[in-house]
Amino acid sequence: MKKVTIRDVAREAGVSVTLVSFVMNAKVGKDGRLDCPVNPVTAERVLKVAKKLGYRRNHAAASLRSGRSHTIAVIVSDIANPFFAEICRSLENISYKAGYTVIFASSDENPEKLSRLVDTVIGYNVEGLIVAPCLGGEVALKKVVDLGIPTVLIDRDIPGKEFGRVLVDNLDAGYMAAKYLIHQGFGKIEMISYQSGVTSLLDREAGYQKAMEESGLHDDIYLHRIAYEAEEAKKNVIEIFRSASKRGCEAFVLPTKKISMYAFNALNVLRLNLPKDFSFVCFDDSDIYDLNKPVVPHIVQPIGDIADNAFNLLRKMIDKKATEAEKHVSLHAQLVLGGSFGSEPTVATF
Repeated sequence: MKKVTIRDVAREAGVSVTLVSFVMNAKVGKDGRLDCPVNPVTAERVLKVAKKLGYRRNHAAASLRSGRSHTIAVIVSDIANPFFAEICRSLENISYKAGYTVIFASSDENPEKLSRLVDTVIGYNVEGLIVAPCLGGEVALKKVVDLGIPTVLIDRDIPGKEFGRVLVDNLDAGYMAAKYLIHQGFGKIEMISYQSGVTSLLDREAGYQKAMEESGLHDDIYLHRIAYEAEEAKKNVIEIFRSASKRGCEAFVLPTKKISMYAFNALNVLRLNLPKDFSFVCFDDSDIYDLNKPVVPHIVQPIGDIADNAFNLLRKMIDKKATEAEKHVSLHAQLVLGGSFGSEPTVATF
């Protein structure tokens, strides 16, 4: 079957190829009308002819001609992770309203997979990239910036002045978590983190250590690093909890939602209870925190602000309008003491 071309549409509609191009490439305005210099009646006739003939616009060819694909890529470590899933959902909504298409992918904390994903999105002629870099991903992302593709880092940092950055102050977040437990009178406070070595977790670990040292609890710092793979991580946390009471541990800082879920699983397996056996400060939002009585204190990251700032910065970088100062955005997390079920959240301050 012969492929229908733009010339076929122009001939059938009795208009020029240029006019058809205007109509087929036009954006739809808020009023529902096409944003193009063509009489609305004529534009409607062109669209009806295109539909009747089965014409499909070649987006790849159009982007090559114009130099604009209005497509960006977002690569996170795990799109199934609720934190990244919420960011991706927000980015999709923001991008759609701005006329952009988004390609989503997960690196699974694997630099080789990240490298393959980078090659793939480059092939799709993306205009920009938003990425939560995995450890060892520097080479793959250097390839992107060397090709002149604007790139914004979220959640984690890597060296390179070419990158834009929208990062949460994770040192402060880890500090707040530990400081709250210290204010509650706990001294034997431990932290469970991952072996991954990503900067966000390293900063939270540093914040925990800073709070402990400031309070004269240097000798009580106890930092566990567990495996990233889920089943092994669950076993690691169960063993940590099993021995924690023998060490006199009173409370834990749990710096990710997944680690927090592993901790609740360990409580269940070992028949322990909050706050009788341990107290927690967790990270991000979860119904489990809210439904637990008392509500579990947790650090909440500004997910909407991360998505808004990342997309707006990327657009400025695409348009070459971002200043060096604008390329570095630092956001702050909040310590929430109350839950959304039955009471308004209370934000702690120090």
